[in-house]
Amino acid sequence: MVDSKREPVKVAVIGSGLAGLTSAYLLSHHEQFEPHIFEKGEKLGMDASSISVGSKDKFRIDVPMRSFMSGYYSHLFRLYKHLKISFIPAKFSFGWYRIQAPFNNTNTETPTTEGKKNTRESLYIATDQATFKTVNESHLTYSGSRTIGMLEPPESRATSFTEYLYDLYMSCWKLYVVAISYLWLMGMSLWLYHRGHLKNRNHVIYRMTLGDWFKRNKFHPYFIHDIFVPLFAAVCTNSWKSMLDYPVVDVLEYMAMGLFQESYVVSGGVRHIVDRLSSPLQHVHLQTCIVSMKPSSKPGYKLELQDASGQIHHFHHVIFATQGNQALNILQQCQSHLVHCNEKDQTLYKDIESASDILRQFRYDKAIVVNHTDTRLLPSNPKCWRSLNLASLDPSVQLSAKNDVTIPFPHDTTMTTHILTMTHHTNHVLKEYLGGDDIYMQTTNPCVSPLPEKILSKAWFERATVTLTSKKAIFDGLFTPLDNADTGSLVLGRCQGNSGIWFVGSYCWPGIPLLEGCVASSEKVVLEGIAQVEDITMNTPW
Repeated sequence: MVDSKREPVKVAVIGSGLAGLTSAYLLSHHEQFEPHIFEKGEKLGMDASSISVGSKDKFRIDVPMRSFMSGYYSHLFRLYKHLKISFIPAKFSFGWYRIQAPFNNTNTETPTTEGKKNTRESLYIATDQATFKTVNESHLTYSGSRTIGMLEPPESRATSFTEYLYDLYMSCWKLYVVAISYLWLMGMSLWLYHRGHLKNRNHVIYRMTLGDWFKRNKFHPYFIHDIFVPLFAAVCTNSWKSMLDYPVVDVLEYMAMGLFQESYVVSGGVRHIVDRLSSPLQHVHLQTCIVSMKPSSKPGYKLELQDASGQIHHFHHVIFATQGNQALNILQQCQSHLVHCNEKDQTLYKDIESASDILRQFRYDKAIVVNHTDTRLLPSNPKCWRSLNLASLDPSVQLSAKNDVTIPFPHDTTMTTHILTMTHHTNHVLKEYLGGDDIYMQTTNPCVSPLPEKILSKAWFERATVTLTSKKAIFDGLFTPLDNADTGSLVLGRCQGNSGIWFVGSYCWPGIPLLEGCVASSEKVVLEGIAQVEDITMNTPW
């Protein structure tokens, strides 16, 4: 019941990604709350970089790609069903290939018909010219469902019987290594998951990285470095080194929970999610950058925010729904202001320092997403094209210049090219919306550049990457397990709610930083944090 005599509880939500929108949407379901969203950009963040293409501008490309799967995304699924969001099976297939220099017939490596051997000599070339000289050689493809499908080696291009036998041997060897490694990995994931070890902080596996675990269990290097790490680096949008430093429990849990589950994309793009989450919100402040925070000078309020234009806003609570490093920058500016102004109330200073110590434990990788129609970034053989094409840059290619649409040297991450028209109702969209035969693609972390005239858009992002240290920081300060033997039993951590400051987002929820963590952390903070502090009874509307 609403107390008509009580002043509204004003809550600032800084950031308008899925975490910020979900937090504000939940708060708007109770008349006692007055949520305000602050976004420094021109549009709400979750859909800010997405584009519409085609003759009717009806084919929506989400930037970055927003796929999700049943099983692992339980909170997200419930939210989407509540919002009546329609989604379609993505039916992902995968292809692995290398961007290589062409063969030089004068040296030695692979048998030729003349009894000589071929090798790849180093190719030194500018990044924006590389696709004119390089060869994109596929070495494995996968088609089928997420769990059960068919592995296929590339077609042999042998010019002699000896070469053909060698290619056949290598193909059989790769299929054997990948199949046995995958079955062994999935079996161990399921056993550890159902035994509860992946949620037990006392178990030895909780202190192991993915690289340590692979080494301990003697997985083959080809499966690790050529297949699995490139695939999961694409899922997590980080470098190969960051992937090997990942807590192994997060990766194994993702695999176990994804068994026999389907992948989906939102029909029509995530703009529908943004529209429905923002529809009940009455206070949305776009192009408003918060630059300062201090104890409120207005009676009854806790915090005073100042934006870049100098306007002052008073609130009872502030939710940071940004990346952790962005929240840290704002908090550090506030902290220096408090010291400089010699504020009498040092409680906020100490609370900010405590939260900052936690936020400093997180690490980030930068990523760029380029939408384009340049098929030269795909495998050279069109028969090897799949919906998700995972490329690595071969050492034989040395790029001599960089530009603003490629990741910089040393290119230690996966170049992932998603053929959008393979996963978004291909035939219907091509005929009705796109009005042409162009193949629309989204490449994340390109190491070679598409032709400028074929680029549709580009956007840089920063993605939190999980480490053993950051995982410990989550449990120590943001969301704490009631029992170390079961990290699924989470309560709000010691840094949540101090001086009215809260933190939500994918980075601060246990597991791989995906959309699921945005929704789950928002539910926890709003329902078990702010609502309880204000003595207001609330339930999740989904």
